[in-house]
Amino acid sequence: MTPPVAWELVRSGHLVRSLRLAPFVIGVVAVAAFLALRHGDTHDVVADLRELGLLLALASGYVLDDGAAVTLQASPYSLARRLWLRIGCAAAVVVPLWTAMLAHYLPSAPGGDRWALGLGLTVELAAALTVLWAVAAWGRRHGFEHPGIITTPTLLASLLLAASIPQAPMLVYSGPQWTQAHLRWSGILLVATCVLVAGMRDPAARWRDPRHPSRDRQRG
Repeated sequence: MTPPVAWELVRSGHLVRSLRLAPFVIGVVAVAAFLALRHGDTHDVVADLRELGLLLALASGYVLDDGAAVTLQASPYSLARRLWLRIGCAAAVVVPLWTAMLAHYLPSAPGGDRWALGLGLTVELAAALTVLWAVAAWGRRHGFEHPGIITTPTLLASLLLAASIPQAPMLVYSGPQWTQAHLRWSGILLVATCVLVAGMRDPAARWRDPRHPSRDRQRG
């Protein structure tokens, strides 16, 4: 899929219409309701940002749902390009919202911890999103037209697991365990990215063997 084709899909509104917008709308409304109920109160920066990030992640888990996926399997555009375009649409919503929330909450955090809190919580959100998209991508590979339905229990189960391991705490506040926890989140982000990239590979594609190019041509 060339950039002009991708831009035409976005400009014409076809890509947006093909996305499941209901989860995004519900997520944005939930974020707005959360902020309204707080009345601008930012006394618990870490907990509030985590909850808002959870809402954004839940809303973004459905971005790879595509009722026309079976039809598009025969298209000349690779699976990876089609999925990256959908993820890009989700990022275009999540990134500005998350940036605005950081700008709203971080000034209330202790001066020495602001950058660490912002970076750490952003890594948490990025890891959660990548895990959900990796699960959805592999669901698509195994024939699920709407894999978003399995991303919600996946995220909730992951959070329960992360909160139930006292030897390696993940959901912590600022303190001596903050750095170790977010190094673990960085590791999760790296592994999830690799799984996502693998899940985006076209099922019919074969790995090329540079030592035997003629054999690859014969297989094709």
